[in-house]
Amino acid sequence: MGEDIKTAYMRHPVVLRMLGLFPADLGGYELHRRRKGGDLGHVDETRSNLNRRLIGGEDWAQRAIAEIEHMRVENFAKELERLKKRRRKAELAKRVVEGPKDPWRGTRHGPLREVIITAHQDWFASIDLRNMDDLFGESREDRFEQIAVAWLKDSFGEDVIHARADLDETTYHIHAIVMPRSETKDGRKMLQPSKHPLIKDYEKAQDSVGVWFAELGLKRGEKRKQALRAAVQKHREEQEVQDKDVEMPVELPQHVEHVSPREWREKKERQLAGREARVGEREKEAATNIKIANAVAAGDPKVLEEIARRQGKSFAASLFGKAFTTLRRKAREEARQEARAEVQSHFEEIKAADDAIVQAAAALPEAARKKIVEARKSLVGRITALKRAVHKGTKSDPKDGPEI
Repeated sequence: MGEDIKTAYMRHPVVLRMLGLFPADLGGYELHRRRKGGDLGHVDETRSNLNRRLIGGEDWAQRAIAEIEHMRVENFAKELERLKKRRRKAELAKRVVEGPKDPWRGTRHGPLREVIITAHQDWFASIDLRNMDDLFGESREDRFEQIAVAWLKDSFGEDVIHARADLDETTYHIHAIVMPRSETKDGRKMLQPSKHPLIKDYEKAQDSVGVWFAELGLKRGEKRKQALRAAVQKHREEQEVQDKDVEMPVELPQHVEHVSPREWREKKERQLAGREARVGEREKEAATNIKIANAVAAGDPKVLEEIARRQGKSFAASLFGKAFTTLRRKAREEARQEARAEVQSHFEEIKAADDAIVQAAAALPEAARKKIVEARKSLVGRITALKRAVHKGTKSDPKDGPEI
């Protein structure tokens, strides 16, 4: 009987799928994980409390989005600094208007990967296979979960930022999110899926997961892509040796991608929610970048300070820290110029009044002239102090520091 059970188990493959995700898709993913959005018709809500996180904290998605945003801002600041050092003023102005860019190369799949691992429901729940628990000493779900988590960590390391087990659907399965962090030669932080061999080569991933789960009696999925390539190559070779008028029909294996309607609907819902979120974020980002560019061009530090208050000092400092310094210096200099002009105007008025007093005193009796001379002593002192203030105001403020 034991041999029959094992043979039955070997009929079932371990199922591995990878789906591309954009950071904006994580919001929809989290809503569905918490059973607050998406297609919940296939979910047994009385069992949702059994679902459990395996890797990552409750706020893993917020942390991931914040880390990606930090990468965007840090890369942008480094790029502006390099252009400034190279004195590429035109390129610098253009990049300021464009704003921070996404830290990944253009791709239709997205820079993140959702990994799904499961097996056929008969493997977990068939009445004929219940005794298989005794071979492992644990439940099938527990043992499957242990191997899945170990495989994820071994294959993707710290880039696995989240994993969970769903027990409230038809078949037990595990979801995981991989955020493939990388760094370019010039120091930019990027998301690069191809850094992981098992993401770069899907067949290798299937081979790897098949080896890890072999101890549970599960086998690797069919090598459909490899069979298709081999059949195509065979067809080409036979065509080369056959007469052009004679065709040797070769039966090609049908490529079938098994995607359930439920998974298809979930994917489409996440994509739609992600597109709407990205459009809103980019419109808001474009408006902010234009406002910043106009402020830099007009030399208006108030607008930049407003953006700093709204988005945080670290954001503003990393992007336009030196622009703040320059514009503040310019504003202080303009204020000093206005004050200096006003003081100069008052000085000239007082000096003219003093000259008029001197001329008028010449025509007065000696006793009256002596009183005027005594009164002018304090006035002359004030005129001298005012003159020194005007002269001192022409010097640069040491707080401004050197010009950039």
